[in-house]
Amino acid sequence: MKPVLRLVLLGFVLGIAGTGAVMARPFQDTSADSAASKPTHQAPDPQRQIARLSRKLQLTPDQAARIEPILQNRQQQMQQLRADNTLAPRDRRAKMRSIMQDSNTQLQAVLTDSQKQQYQQMQQQAMQRRQDKKNSSDDDSDKQ
Repeated sequence: MKPVLRLVLLGFVLGIAGTGAVMARPFQDTSADSAASKPTHQAPDPQRQIARLSRKLQLTPDQAARIEPILQNRQQQMQQLRADNTLAPRDRRAKMRSIMQDSNTQLQAVLTDSQKQQYQQMQQQAMQRRQDKKNSSDDDSDKQ
């Protein structure tokens, strides 16, 4: 009787664990799935950016409220720019850089000095990750 009870208990636990994994799936970040189906870059959601910045920089509610429209405007401008097929790639990249610089300047105007330092560190780390990713993809293409 004990082995049967253990087996039933094990099945129950595995069933609950499996249900938890299935239930958590819709809430997980699906950027990997969308990246496989869409070759274009998908802009980060301003709401997620606010949540992340609030967590990392300890933004006040007032700061978050002031930063949100900046991020939404940036996302809108980037979407319009990506949709514009009349620009040469070099011009598109220059315009994207300009949009990013403008929004970062506006964003930093809302931050305290210590938050600005943290934000700049976050940007440098992100740039380093992009560079590392680029270098690793360059290395992979060299091997082929």
